[in-house]
Amino acid sequence: MKLLLIESTPGIATAIESDLLAEGHEVLTCNDDIGGPCRGTEHHANCPMGQHIDMAIVAREPGSQRTLNEMGSVCASIHRVPLVEVDPDGLQDDLPNVRVVQAVATCRVEAGYAKAIRHELASIAAIVEVRRDTDRIHVSVQVPESQATAVRLSAVADRARHAVREHDQFVGVIDVTVVTYPDPID
Repeated sequence: MKLLLIESTPGIATAIESDLLAEGHEVLTCNDDIGGPCRGTEHHANCPMGQHIDMAIVAREPGSQRTLNEMGSVCASIHRVPLVEVDPDGLQDDLPNVRVVQAVATCRVEAGYAKAIRHELASIAAIVEVRRDTDRIHVSVQVPESQATAVRLSAVADRARHAVREHDQFVGVIDVTVVTYPDPID
């Protein structure tokens, strides 16, 4: 997995980084070579957010104030990257299973996309499912058979795509599938 590790204080997550690397994950950071909070300020191509990130991990001691060093968490949120916060001292023996944590965080991100689409399609009894992949968002929308004209189905797809783009301006590709389900019997 490609993980973005964000430290509230430089050096606070050294053990976490070592564990993640030992598990075979690719670990990226936002800090530049001189300890600044953003490697993208010198040249935007150096920003890790220019590529797919599976999950961002913020290492911060409980109760501590957020710091400028955590600026990467703001960027991760803007880019709709699943984000978790961990206490670097509270991880007794091992990190929680990264795949489980990532799955939970991804569900939250996907739910945000689905909510935006349902809001856009509020006038239709739509069932919306969303899946986030490396460089694309897959959307499946189910609408009543009464919406089953080419024009209406196309409009639903366009509105769903628009909702995703409004929710996340950085998504590369948006795949939308629209299918129908039988109209409810009154």
